[in-house]
Amino acid sequence: MNWRILKAFPKYAIAIGVVLLSTGLFGAWWFFKRTMPRWEFAKPDPAVVEEIKKKADALPDKLGWLALVGGDLYDISTGEVIFKNWLRGIPMRVFYYPESRHLMVQAERGIMRFGLDGKQDGVMGVETPPAFTNDGSQAMYVKDGDIWIAGIDWTAFKFINERQATKYGQFYAQYFSVNVALASDKACLVNVQSKQLRVDLSTGDLQQTNITPHIKAKLRSPDCKVLVGDDGEKFFVYDIDKPEPTLFPKNGGKVSDVQWLNNDRCAFIIGGKTVSVFDRKKNTVEEVATLPFDCQKITDPSMDGRYVLCNNGQALVVVDVEKKTAENLGIEADHIGWVSHDTLIYSREIPDMKLRGTWIKTIGSEPQRVLAEPYLVGYDKSAPLALMRELGVVVFATRNGIFRMKPDGSELREVAKLKQPVGRIQAVEMWGKGPQ
Repeated sequence: MNWRILKAFPKYAIAIGVVLLSTGLFGAWWFFKRTMPRWEFAKPDPAVVEEIKKKADALPDKLGWLALVGGDLYDISTGEVIFKNWLRGIPMRVFYYPESRHLMVQAERGIMRFGLDGKQDGVMGVETPPAFTNDGSQAMYVKDGDIWIAGIDWTAFKFINERQATKYGQFYAQYFSVNVALASDKACLVNVQSKQLRVDLSTGDLQQTNITPHIKAKLRSPDCKVLVGDDGEKFFVYDIDKPEPTLFPKNGGKVSDVQWLNNDRCAFIIGGKTVSVFDRKKNTVEEVATLPFDCQKITDPSMDGRYVLCNNGQALVVVDVEKKTAENLGIEADHIGWVSHDTLIYSREIPDMKLRGTWIKTIGSEPQRVLAEPYLVGYDKSAPLALMRELGVVVFATRNGIFRMKPDGSELREVAKLKQPVGRIQAVEMWGKGPQ
């Protein structure tokens, strides 16, 4: 090799060096590739596969006792961990669909389907998550800027009879489902560019409303067809199947909070002083109670909708909408919730050993401590607690274990020990008509 030439032309030297280095590296890779053992992915153990199948096939017989504790599937009757890390993500609700022997998982952005072994095998949606009518018979979604509607075959887990409903071209597919405030088989209310539009799904006609674009979920009726709120001097009720809202006069100030008691009745606080109830069937508003002190919030109602709790951040009032009374409960708790038509459960994480623990209170009776250890309460005031309605069993988690009992506090027993705290407990429910 003529080094003088290379010195005269350094770029050639660089090029030749790169070629030699590349050739050497390739040769080394090829040598080691041939001499090193060829690793293969391990095949599943047939015994493990058979055990998973056996457990999955047995799940329908245990329905009613199945609950997600954290990400693990438990048999609450025995405390057995059936599957570890059973479902991906954090579902809002989990249902068993008997026709196809699958799990329907309601997440924040759509419906997913899982096999009983916890493996996902379908997502209900197209480009973006759809919005559903409450009865689960129809889905709405956006394609090419317009709303499409479709029927649903839940057994096959697919859309049927799809058709275009609008010719507007301005709907945003990515955010459509979260922007739908109300929906029925006739129309929907959807936020578009900071405006609430009523969309007639049969004609595609659009109508702009005067409703604020920022709608809280608790303002909607459970069937997602009716919206309530404060319209200055009046209380408004907007039914998606009607072209105009209904207005009711109110006295005493601003509506500070509302709470649907069931699908037909909604309670609301006016001026922090009085509680009134809107009756959807009667189309009336009636004052039911005067509060003993100022309250700005209404929390979850009892299961039959008879009672509702009002609070001011420090004290609680229970309102009986049938007897039209309001009573100071005298309870301070980290978390409180209903476990029956007239019984509350609450947790106290305080150093006073006489007051600390898990408590229940039946309306009209004295509080009863059922466990010296309080059940867990998160920073957002959520709690790993579930009511398994068909069995009439309350399940909750402390730092150290999972417990179950009857709503009246009887038959308390520790189901299982916990190595670390969990943030949620969800019962596996029987599928009804569709997403709830």
